[in-house]
Amino acid sequence: MFATRITAIARTATAAGLIGLTALGAATIAAAEPASTTVQDKQFLTGLTAEGITYTSPEHAIRLAHGICSEFADGSTFEAAFTGGRQNNSSLTDQQIEYTITHAVTVYCPQYSDQLPA
Repeated sequence: MFATRITAIARTATAAGLIGLTALGAATIAAAEPASTTVQDKQFLTGLTAEGITYTSPEHAIRLAHGICSEFADGSTFEAAFTGGRQNNSSLTDQQIEYTITHAVTVYCPQYSDQLPA
């Protein structure tokens, strides 16, 4: 499920000319936050930046986080989300994938925190 949704998001992002999340080692944001960014969105984006995970589109990063929460809502596991993240984000390290999933759950859907590794 996660892999399918991430693949669809990745294809859409590629078609739109977006790079999505990349691990370039820089802690800068290439695009400004959208005007409709919520406190949660800012918290999520700030966390990614603090971990050295950069992106060209805040909207894409936020959609990815919401997609992670949707997968948990559909009964997915952390392991499945991690495997899908690894298959679809080869530029991210395992630690960055784990952080992205954990941070998405912490910020947007804490009701699934029990699904995260201890």
